[in-house]
Formats: sequence, structure tokens, C-alpha cells
Amino acid sequence: MVDKSIVPIMGNFAPTGVCKELVQNVRKALDAEGFDYVKIIVSGGFDAKKVTAFEKAKIPVDTYAVGSSFFDGNINFTADIVLLDGKPCAKAGRQYFPNPKLELVK
Repeated sequence: MVDKSIVPIMGNFAPTGVCKELVQNVRKALDAEGFDYVKIIVSGGFDAKKVTAFEKAKIPVDTYAVGSSFFDGNINFTADIVLLDGKPCAKAGRQYFPNPKLELVK
């Protein structure tokens, strides 16, 4: 999936996931609407090398989520919210899968 703001400038960079161009577009759009106080947090595929590259390029990121890059091996999982009050609310590409091993905790 590629954000539509990236399509016109696609070329010599990977347009999927969190790319420098997308973060710059988001910051520009937020600032243009008066939301310059809104922080940008990026996650997904960030490790020391990618953070260093973003910082060197002065990409306007306020916080990096780097969870799985700290671990050796494949222990990744996602914890997306897919239902809210029984109604679907997942982002594109995610959906609710019932699991009989889980029970509701209140």
C-alpha cells in the first residue's frame, strides 16, 4: 500500500511503509492546517541504521518506535485495534479474527 501523496514523486525510493517523503508530506500538511504542535511518531521497520538516516536527513520525526529491532530473532507481532464496542475499526489490511483461546477481560 502506498500513500497517495507519494505517487507523484515516486522514483528512486521505496514508497511503502514509513519513508522520508511521507513524513515530510505529513509535517507539511499538518503545519499548513495550523497543527504545528502535533508530534509525528513513526514505527515499523525502524532500527539504528534507519533512525540515523532519518536524523541525518533532518526528517521531522519526534519519536521513533523501534521495538523489535532490540530483539534477536523473530518475535514480532501486531496488536492493532480491530473492533471498538463490537464495531469494525481496523486499518486497511487488518481485520478481526475470533480466537476461542481468548476471553474478554473487564
